[in-house]
Amino acid sequence: MSTHFKMSFAVLTALALVLLAPLTAAAQAPTGEPIVIGYVGAVLSPGTRPCMDAQQLAIDDINAAGGILGRPVKYVMADNKGDTALTVEGARRLLVEDKASFIFVEGRTEICLAAQENSAAMFKQYPHVMIFNGPMGSELTERVLDEYEKYKFSFRDWDPEPSQYAQMAYFWGTTWPQMFKANKIAILWEDLAWTHMWREGIPYMNLPPWEELLKTKYGMDVVYSKAVKPRGTMYLPILQQIASSKADVILYVSSWFTDTESFVKQWADSAARNIPVSLYGGVAQTADFWNMTGGKALGVLTSFTDGEIPLTPETIPFIKKMHAKKIPTQIHVHLAYADIYFIKKVIENAGGTKDIDKLIQAMETTETTYSLGKMAYENKRVKPFFHSKMRVDPNDPMNTTYPGVYIQPIAQFQNDGKIAYLGGSCKEDEDIFRNIGSLQNYITPAELRKKEVKK
Repeated sequence: MSTHFKMSFAVLTALALVLLAPLTAAAQAPTGEPIVIGYVGAVLSPGTRPCMDAQQLAIDDINAAGGILGRPVKYVMADNKGDTALTVEGARRLLVEDKASFIFVEGRTEICLAAQENSAAMFKQYPHVMIFNGPMGSELTERVLDEYEKYKFSFRDWDPEPSQYAQMAYFWGTTWPQMFKANKIAILWEDLAWTHMWREGIPYMNLPPWEELLKTKYGMDVVYSKAVKPRGTMYLPILQQIASSKADVILYVSSWFTDTESFVKQWADSAARNIPVSLYGGVAQTADFWNMTGGKALGVLTSFTDGEIPLTPETIPFIKKMHAKKIPTQIHVHLAYADIYFIKKVIENAGGTKDIDKLIQAMETTETTYSLGKMAYENKRVKPFFHSKMRVDPNDPMNTTYPGVYIQPIAQFQNDGKIAYLGGSCKEDEDIFRNIGSLQNYITPAELRKKEVKK
């Protein structure tokens, strides 16, 4: 890293720390009717609880700095235990009893669809904004354009499935050939609604299934493909089959619902242990994953968003704040925290919470910056991108990623749990990673194990 870069970033980081620090000394205590923000999710989930804790921390800081428009903010959590009925019940309680103006919902796409229908039925009597923290299912925002008046309250702080084509095109066409020299690929799919489009293709957008795309455009044969249940899968027989298939790399299309820690433990002791593994998502995005697997994650590739690296001026201050509270920071934790400050600006832009149409309009037009880039919801009226977190150009989702709006580091767990950064997830952000990561940092699992033996 150059001296100029270090000095520039030091200045930016210092400024960000000042800007993010609570203004407790000068701020006047907020008064009046509280603005209620609710979250419905599984309180004990390692994927969900950090989102709740991060949002509570943001709200505490906002209240210490004078609230929003001088009003205090109240945060209320409802435990859905990963259950659809409890999700609907929790959302109803937040609306009726707590008078929530904003509700976050986390869970599988199927769960969020039920919550969305419940909110649509209650919206006229209890106007509010609902934000899906994590689900990628296109159904959640496809319907916003079809029936705008019914579903206009719905937003998703994630990007829909079609937007991932650009990321995978970058991996398969640019980074994987340099690291793996892969010709044969094995794919495991988390068997939930959000992976169906990639398995089956998206005809109305002229996007083929991933397996077809791998063969026709990138010259890779999918020698093994299997949908597996999110938790409780016995992976050893599957890994034996993958080893027999002579795959060069294993892609596990996973989320934080997937027991990737169990998969990795079994992979490390299987006949497939020398086949590189790339995890799509989940708790492997955090440093805790190394201990969760007892070090069996050696050699695993993952998106990693828990490190103190200078992606934006706000990244290191945010990570330090979370680590001080022992909050692991998967991607959706970054987004959950950022959404609170986004809501603050939305309310300020709308002049309060009384006019729901002004709030929704502000949701569609407001932009803020956060630890991984720019926070904004797509306002181009293209399905299913409209009302989703901006990431790719909706008119060219296969090839064009918006630069600097969703900066995603890719890394590898190496010896002693060291995180080796390999780069980013799109060509538009390559300059950001030029001094942070390199594909040359990649080491095969077999070589890493040899280093372990030599110690």
